Amino acid sequence: MTTRRMLMAGTAAVLATPALVGRAAAQTRTIRVGNWLPAHHLIPRGIIEPWARAIEAESNGSLKFEIMPSALGPPPQTFDLLLDGAFDVGYGVSGHNPGRFTMTQVMDLPFMSPDPWAGAAASWLTYQRYGGRYNEHRGAHVAGLFVHSVPALHWRGEPVTKLEDMQGRRVRVGGNVTGRIITALGGTPVQLPPTEAQQAMARGVADGITFPIESIAFFNITPVIRSTTLIPGGLYTDTFWIAFNERTWQGLTDAQRAAVNKHSGIAIALQSGWAWTMGDRVGQQGLEARNVAFNTLAEAEVNKAKERLKVLETEWLAEAQKRNLPGQEILDYARTMARLYTAERRVNVR
Repeated sequence: MTTRRMLMAGTAAVLATPALVGRAAAQTRTIRVGNWLPAHHLIPRGIIEPWARAIEAESNGSLKFEIMPSALGPPPQTFDLLLDGAFDVGYGVSGHNPGRFTMTQVMDLPFMSPDPWAGAAASWLTYQRYGGRYNEHRGAHVAGLFVHSVPALHWRGEPVTKLEDMQGRRVRVGGNVTGRIITALGGTPVQLPPTEAQQAMARGVADGITFPIESIAFFNITPVIRSTTLIPGGLYTDTFWIAFNERTWQGLTDAQRAAVNKHSGIAIALQSGWAWTMGDRVGQQGLEARNVAFNTLAEAEVNKAKERLKVLETEWLAEAQKRNLPGQEILDYARTMARLYTAERRVNVR
């Protein structure tokens, strides 16, 4: 009798095993993440990967993120590839699609983002409050927004300590908005991809480049830099998005969506603030090791720059009005959040 019961129990266990395995497999969902940057770049390594691993742990393994090793198309196509379902999650630069994410790009305006912590927090909190009315990300569920760190102007020749020093200097830029900023400040924009910036500087095609200090190190531009001009308050920034394909998002369980939400939004802003701050530290060490001269634009010069660039804000407000959005209210809210979340503050002092 004992032997018979043992055999029956063993048979039942064997018969149950495929069902158990099937249920376990069904409980784990792989999320493919579109990626267009090298795996060691700050964004995939320092922002996307930690975010994904945190969600995996939070979901108790029911979600598994697979970061793709190479791009399926050029960066400006990323959002459309996401909508088409080429991958489940994507990230991109809002400015890669001019006119498409204009309201979301409020932090791209001059002097809106004093540091990456402030800019990332303000971009997300502003979007969280008003983004539903923008209607700029139809077909996607936005998980978070962030910005890069404060850019500087880096020169291959004589330093720039005032705006008139920029007259006639050719400056490599990444996009049309940055090009307009450089033109307003007296320079001549030269639009090139970052991979060509080092050669352009070495050959004199460009006299300078506007870039976060982190990027100077990553793209190996440090050897051709002789001086750097720091601009307090953040001359400009780029707003990045992280989003799910809407169909993928709706296909997740309530518990899985809760796990994603817990580590998204302001958590992504926090993660990106750390990543850009540490990246800038590496970049600055490289510049200092080559005895690059650092010059900070004086307050009077910064005020001149703000006045010359006011037109970009005016245009953004006009666009908001065309869309029946409270542009000034959005702008004021974004500025308030940036001020409250800035990393630069004095504490424990009288």
